Amino acid sequence: MTNENEDKSRDVAVRVEHTPTKISFGPANEIDLTGIPDKERAQLLADYNKGVLDISVKAHDMKVDVDALHATLNSLSNTTNQAVKDGSSITITHTQDTSIGRTEIIMGNTDQAQTGRLARSQTGEKDWTPYYIFGGILALIIIVALFAGR
Repeated sequence: MTNENEDKSRDVAVRVEHTPTKISFGPANEIDLTGIPDKERAQLLADYNKGVLDISVKAHDMKVDVDALHATLNSLSNTTNQAVKDGSSITITHTQDTSIGRTEIIMGNTDQAQTGRLARSQTGEKDWTPYYIFGGILALIIIVALFAGR
């Protein structure tokens, strides 16, 4: 009998006899839904709740990314500090794209680190120089072939 009472005490049913007529958007912002039929109000409320959940998921994802960035910065900073204490020269670079945006990090005690600029390859840019050189050589071969054919 005790188990039955415990089971019943855990079951909480919330019943709403009607669909709410207002949606709260914070301390003072709300929309009056009085003129909208119950079925449409229920759908608006469901859409609103889905939106709140979507925002919560995005906020959670961003917090995870911020926490990961914080851990990365701590790790890179500790590594840099240890290398400097050991008398080593060090440049550490790190780039990442997350939900909070693109983060480019450069740390160290070398001249490159002091400039605070990442190389093109470190920023993710493609180096087109080999293509330009190949294109120039190809154009030169075509020009020579045209003049040699006369």
